[in-house]
Amino acid sequence: MPTVNFQAPLVAFNRDTIISLYKECQPRVLVVTDTLNFDPTQGFGLTQFVNTLKASTIHGMTPKVVTASRSADPNADIPNFDFNDASKGLVISRYDVVFLFGARTEGSSDLPAPQVDTIAKFMEAGGGVFATGDHQTLGASLCGNLPRVRAMRRWKAAQTPPHVSNTNRFSTNLSGPNETEEFSDQSNTEPQRLYLNFRTQAGGIGNPHPLVQLKAPRRALEVYPDHPHEGECLVPASLATTFTVGGQSVPEWPTDLTGATLSPEVVAMSVSHGDGFPIGPTGAKEALLPKLFASIVAYDGHRANKGRVSTDSTWHHFININLDGTGEPGFNGLQSPAGVDTEALKRIREHHVNLATWLMPKKVRKCLRFPLVLEELSRFPLVEELEIKPLKESTVAELTDTGSALLQSLSRRMAPWEVNAFVLDTLSESLGEAEALRLLDQSDAATALRNQDIAHAAMGGMLTGVASKLAELPTIKEVVPHRTFEAAALEGSKVATKLALGRKREQLKQMDELLSRLQSAGELR
Repeated sequence: MPTVNFQAPLVAFNRDTIISLYKECQPRVLVVTDTLNFDPTQGFGLTQFVNTLKASTIHGMTPKVVTASRSADPNADIPNFDFNDASKGLVISRYDVVFLFGARTEGSSDLPAPQVDTIAKFMEAGGGVFATGDHQTLGASLCGNLPRVRAMRRWKAAQTPPHVSNTNRFSTNLSGPNETEEFSDQSNTEPQRLYLNFRTQAGGIGNPHPLVQLKAPRRALEVYPDHPHEGECLVPASLATTFTVGGQSVPEWPTDLTGATLSPEVVAMSVSHGDGFPIGPTGAKEALLPKLFASIVAYDGHRANKGRVSTDSTWHHFININLDGTGEPGFNGLQSPAGVDTEALKRIREHHVNLATWLMPKKVRKCLRFPLVLEELSRFPLVEELEIKPLKESTVAELTDTGSALLQSLSRRMAPWEVNAFVLDTLSESLGEAEALRLLDQSDAATALRNQDIAHAAMGGMLTGVASKLAELPTIKEVVPHRTFEAAALEGSKVATKLALGRKREQLKQMDELLSRLQSAGELR
């Protein structure tokens, strides 16, 4: 039986060539602050975070990261930033994700209503938004009036945010070797313990949320930078609220594409605890009664064709003083004295990249899937061991095995949630997104497991389509973005999905016949 010779064009595979062909798919990230900075010598700088993103890959491609400050920070790419600036402002054609690190208090240069509207339009168009502040109303000026964001964290005084020093403060600091509580503990090598929610809609029962899933051999983020006075994230009490965007009133929390309620959810919680201490940059701290609070909350807007949103209890989880100890003499943060990342910091950096990746619009993820598939096909073991038959000669079992091989290979380099997103995109094109969501319902582990073979078959059909087109090319340089593979991949996934659904129907029919015979024989009562 003949097989598809997809390997020949991949002999001289050059990842840079493929990336250059798909350069319009490059993820674009905007990082905005008001009074934090982008100075690597400053403790309250965001350079460690920004450099982590710049050194990462998102769906296989290095992102373009732009820094902006609402102040006159000379280290920002765009100082004195205005979200409505005609040439540099926030629009979905220019950026995919915006990170908002607010430090100004409520009522201090609050974001003007037209700029709030611009961010709302960005969210409605599918753009991802991350927002955080710190204790009390720090961050409310930038983030406190933004749709969805405003209800996913305590920003304003009316929301009673945690205090800076009294018994209503939230401290996650773990003391160092001296076992004494002090402000500088946030810059030692002892991170806080993070308590993950293993029952999220986005992660499914038994899996953590995508934001805290890690690549193999790691599994989940269970450490976080600590700080003696954090803020607090929330899940909104009401999902019936609306907001105005472009002069129109729209639901703040629309139902998802299946008609189900779609609420923000707690991703992770922290424990506030510890003794007081008399000295620190913000004065004395009172001793605390231990208390659990939400440190990460997320909204999966993709399920409603909106942008995703995530909030965090404090920007101290992202700034230099907590990561590498900059600004705190004698401390290295979560690095060794030689500047090498500890295991905890490696995990935290992966979470930072997860944020940018998960918040990406669906269109970016879909745009980059073919470069990702081509790279995987060029790698061991697929390039040496995978045998693919032409689509018309493939059985559903063979297509399922092909899809399983691709997913297993991807799982070596990607977190489980990224692989699952790839599957959802493929099935969505075959069945429509609402039906794909129902088929892969992550809130019911049994449902997802029962339908795994259909998902694997769809992936196998898609890969068969890509491989078949690849075999027709003399070299990889002949790839034409958004034309070479799209039709063949779609046809392959549709054919495979139809075959897999037909087999499932036959299996159910056989099961029904068996149950009927057993019942007739009196075996079932």
